Amino acid sequence: MPAASARHRRSLPTASLLLGAVVATAALPVATASAAPATGAAAGPSARYAGKAVAIGQNMVAVLRDDPHAGGPEAWIRAVPAHWRQGDAYMYRVLAKLDRGHGTARERGLSLRLVGAGGSAPALGVASAKGGTHTFRLPGAGTPDARGCTLVQESSIGAGVVAVLSNGPKGPEAFFKDEGDGTRFGGVVNRARPALPRSAGFVARILNPYGPAPALLTNMEGGGHPAGTTAFPAPGCVK
Repeated sequence: MPAASARHRRSLPTASLLLGAVVATAALPVATASAAPATGAAAGPSARYAGKAVAIGQNMVAVLRDDPHAGGPEAWIRAVPAHWRQGDAYMYRVLAKLDRGHGTARERGLSLRLVGAGGSAPALGVASAKGGTHTFRLPGAGTPDARGCTLVQESSIGAGVVAVLSNGPKGPEAFFKDEGDGTRFGGVVNRARPALPRSAGFVARILNPYGPAPALLTNMEGGGHPAGTTAFPAPGCVK
């Protein structure tokens, strides 16, 4: 395919090195990306800060959580790249945290308020200076989304391509995007379809999709070149 061939020819060493450094950082509250554990034995500390990420505008996302055993209703406000889309990694810089003890914040011209934190249906209200208001309901308390059961990481796999890998109760999944502008292409691999078809223009296959330590095998260069493997993050919680 022409688009895939163009990506094979592209060389972005500086961007690739920067992304590699970001992905290597552990996803603590001030981290820039989630780390990939070496095995699937146990999730790292990033699970405590994972949740349902929603775009709220001004290059920010709110990571919504409601784990009764770890903080209760929370909204972690994080800065993300301009081309961020749903499903991308989101463990970038923390701008604010809203919870029962601190329910309001103002970031980049948006007024943020955690409402109903003491009830059964907490939500995040986002109001702009122009008067528009959006409400994002937190995932149900104790559900997989609310507990950060699915972790996401990004890894450069060559030729200017980034693999976005996630792992949770439904197993490992990966999709692919341009390292520069975030355009997605090639398709998705998961347990139901563990390998991309030949028409994708590059090789991508999940190894050990039902095992404790799945990995993504990729080859962007074609025949005669060694393939690379990238470990999926461990799930953030038990099913």
